[in-house]
Amino acid sequence: MRNQYRDDGKRDFGATLRELKQQGCVLLITGAVARSVTLQAIRRLSGDPCCDRKHVLVATRTTTGDIDDGLPPGVKREDPNVRVITPTDVGTDASAERDEDRTELEYIRAELLRAVGHFDHSASGLSPAELRVSIDSLERLLETNDRAAVTRFLRTVMALIRGVKGIGHVHLPVPDDSREVARLSPLFDARIELRRRDPLVAEQRWHLPMGNTDTRWTKL
Repeated sequence: MRNQYRDDGKRDFGATLRELKQQGCVLLITGAVARSVTLQAIRRLSGDPCCDRKHVLVATRTTTGDIDDGLPPGVKREDPNVRVITPTDVGTDASAERDEDRTELEYIRAELLRAVGHFDHSASGLSPAELRVSIDSLERLLETNDRAAVTRFLRTVMALIRGVKGIGHVHLPVPDDSREVARLSPLFDARIELRRRDPLVAEQRWHLPMGNTDTRWTKL
């Protein structure tokens, strides 16, 4: 069963990806790679720039340049279909009644709920895979919050994304065989491992919990 997608199961793997897009999913992105490789993966997962997409980015430690580079070509953070959430915004939202006791995770969760609700309402119901949510990176949240609190946060966010059949990708820039990845992987619908073997191009391989399967390394 493990080799199903590496040998003669390419059609099955394609069908699995289509099913994930139709039903909604959240993916964990791993690998201790250069920032440029991570941004390349984010752009690919953000979808075709020619299609109507709604983008929500949770930027925990990224710069303005990183946010722009992580969006599809031609899409800017100022566009009406883009929302950017940063933890530094805690307690600074003048448009809403502020709760100074909110934690960082509570703030991000509330802003995600607001952004997704806005896009779903304005579209009179989002289509499958129309919403793309990126959390970059989870490492920063694990450093500043209790692991149990982060797990609860992820479960809530995943339910929100899947509820509108969106696609979420959560970035954890650590080796795929790390203990943290092993602990968190069961929460996700699939895991994408990144690597770059200099001077070769960046590569990816997918790990799917269904059947304990994984793919070959392919060009990112």
